[in-house]
Amino acid sequence: RDGGRDGGRDGGRDGGRDTGRDGGRDGGRDGIRDGGRDMVPSGYGGGGMSQGGFVREYGNHGDAPGHVSENSRGDLLAPMMEYLEARDIAGLTKGLLRLAKVLNPQGVFNNPQLGEYLGKLRDLLARLYGLLHSSDLIPSPKDLSDIAFALGKLQYDDNIVVDILQRIAEISKYRAENFSPHDMAGIVWGFASLGVRNEALMSVIAAEVVNKIEGFDQRHLSNTAWAFSKCGLWNEQLVSAIAGECLAKIHTFSAQSLSHISWAMAQWGTRKDDLMNAIADEVQHKTHEFSPGPLAMTAWSFASLQIKNIPLMTSISEEAVDKIRSFKTQDLAHLAWAFANLRIQDSRLFNKMADEVQRNINGTLPPELANIAWAFSKNNFSHEDLMCAIAKEAVSQIHNFKSAEVAMLTWAFAVAGLRNKELMTGIGAQVAQNIIRFSAPQLSHIAWAFGALSLRHTEFLQSLSTHVYGSIKSFRAQGLSNIAWAFAMVNFRDEQLILRVAPAIAREVGDLRPLALARCAWAYRVLSVPSPELMDALSVEALKKADEFPTKALVKLIDSVYSSPVPKERSLLHRVLAGRTADVANFIQAFWKGNHPINEEDYCGQLHAFSFVECGIVGTPLLLSQLNIDLPSGGFMRRCCQKGLHKNPKEDPTRQAPDDASRVEYTAAEATVTLADRTFHEWFVRYPDDFGQDCLSVDDGGAQTFLVACTLPGRQGRHETTFAVLEDICSKILDLGVQSRSVEDCAAVTGSVESSPQSSRAFPAWERCGSSGRVSRTSLWSLQSRLARSAIESSMILRSACSCSGA
Repeated sequence: RDGGRDGGRDGGRDGGRDTGRDGGRDGGRDGIRDGGRDMVPSGYGGGGMSQGGFVREYGNHGDAPGHVSENSRGDLLAPMMEYLEARDIAGLTKGLLRLAKVLNPQGVFNNPQLGEYLGKLRDLLARLYGLLHSSDLIPSPKDLSDIAFALGKLQYDDNIVVDILQRIAEISKYRAENFSPHDMAGIVWGFASLGVRNEALMSVIAAEVVNKIEGFDQRHLSNTAWAFSKCGLWNEQLVSAIAGECLAKIHTFSAQSLSHISWAMAQWGTRKDDLMNAIADEVQHKTHEFSPGPLAMTAWSFASLQIKNIPLMTSISEEAVDKIRSFKTQDLAHLAWAFANLRIQDSRLFNKMADEVQRNINGTLPPELANIAWAFSKNNFSHEDLMCAIAKEAVSQIHNFKSAEVAMLTWAFAVAGLRNKELMTGIGAQVAQNIIRFSAPQLSHIAWAFGALSLRHTEFLQSLSTHVYGSIKSFRAQGLSNIAWAFAMVNFRDEQLILRVAPAIAREVGDLRPLALARCAWAYRVLSVPSPELMDALSVEALKKADEFPTKALVKLIDSVYSSPVPKERSLLHRVLAGRTADVANFIQAFWKGNHPINEEDYCGQLHAFSFVECGIVGTPLLLSQLNIDLPSGGFMRRCCQKGLHKNPKEDPTRQAPDDASRVEYTAAEATVTLADRTFHEWFVRYPDDFGQDCLSVDDGGAQTFLVACTLPGRQGRHETTFAVLEDICSKILDLGVQSRSVEDCAAVTGSVESSPQSSRAFPAWERCGSSGRVSRTSLWSLQSRLARSAIESSMILRSACSCSGA
């Protein structure tokens, strides 16, 4: 299967960097687990059970032939020639079945040393083909069925085999009314196992199956269903007849038959809930009878139909854990995919599977490597040792991976957050050199993965850019949006391409979900490619879906279109954001009102529920104004710059400066506080390096803390520099003699504080915050830090302002 809808349905980090090309990564992983929500493993379609494990009822032939040694291989052809001369079809098919047991398991059909022997086999089959054309030979339905079945078992890939099957089809379609259930099951299995699809024959047989369905036993039913589904043939009457008879006889089904019928229903995409529920119940009673292959395939079938039967999957899991050493890697891939697709997190099973896959990783085929990696990442089991083993094996086989498998593998490593450069370098080169083999959705998935991992593979990006430019019509808006986002994440700016895809994204903007809308706007802002028409389309669509927007995505989109000429939509979006910030402000003010005991755990829990970590350029002033807190003044920002506070005095002067000095961060505050006749005017500065030395934290056994710290995603709680600065200010106020629990003492404190997290990037253009990288990055972090020019009426107000920030 191709691996999902265009673009991975909102997969990916939610915007990566917040502040343009030079901004730092925001650290969030919003939406990355949804990347590739609809990606389905390749190789599990019609060919998932290529031979199906058909259990033949030999009837008058006696018992199934026993094993024949390799030395007896030459002795088999001579008797078969004699059977052929005597026109003994029964003897010939028995000989073919014996030969299948000797040849097929040993893979001799690909052995050049046996060319002469295989030539004799082909000559025998050619003579059989001629015999079937004899006008004086009228083979019985059983003979025709047995020949097809024997050839299916032999699995000899040659045109003469196809010719024989086509001749059998020509004869059988006029005599189908004489076929027994046993014969019908055998002939359709033979055709299906060799991948020979003859619709004329299968249509006639289907009608006979419906007419004679009551005569089918559990093996006939399951294998007939397997054969028709394997050939991709479906009609309502046939499926209903088989499903109804299976339901009536379900208690007679063996483990193998239960596996086959469930697989057939999955291939048909037919949810016969009464039958599937009966199969689930029966499997639970007979789980111990299942071998690893059928057990895994049963789980896969239910997952493919999106039937989440927890008792069934629990039973399968327990049996799989007990038999884990008997599982082949392909079976483990099926099993892992099933649990991941149903979002069933079974750590015990997945840990066992990880150990077993690593034990047998050498020689694991590309489809299995891709699907196992996909399943573990999809189910949030980022087993690093397993993924490293998969990467190592995949690197050695990267040229053998199909396009869908490459897309799945890159997606899996991106979701796991594992930057395996050797693997990704190999994948990038492979895709760049063979880019025409990849579909548009696959390329957008791969681009997304490189962007999510912030890996810049120039050869791949250049090849992708050229390919997209020349075949833009094959890409949907979601895929183009993902590619633009990936380019922004790795700072690959192809202005010509980004401008060219903008109208295509705008035309299909309705297909983009909220996260994709925000990321697309963010990408164009980061790449500094102006497209007013696209920004307008994104804004209009965002208004339609405003209620669906996560607050963080809404903030990102509004900040990204801030400078675009879309006044009407922008102002309406601002109102939506103002409503979100008002909810937070109202909660904060209500919670901290009065001097009553607080439940810190309850406070933090409710604050987390807002999912509000960032406010952005637009949201920060909104939220602060709703809390009656002003922004820091331009004069304050200039004074910070003049004092050279961005140079940490505690830092080793011999240490080499970072490549990007603008990334140096710290928090500065200027406080003027008066209590009666005592006044102080001081600067307070804290740097990240301060922590670990004299960090104020009760958790570390340090000094008393005055403020509440709610640790939000992407924040460091008490280890934020702003938290430390505000603690310092509170401590200084209390040194004036203020009793923190005295309402009267607190009310007597007056003054102002201006505070902000800083970086050298922010100077000297604080006023131009729309283009300032570091300003937009801080957002709700701004709430904790921009306590600007706020009157300190009591320590409780300072306490509440800091607490709500998640400092």
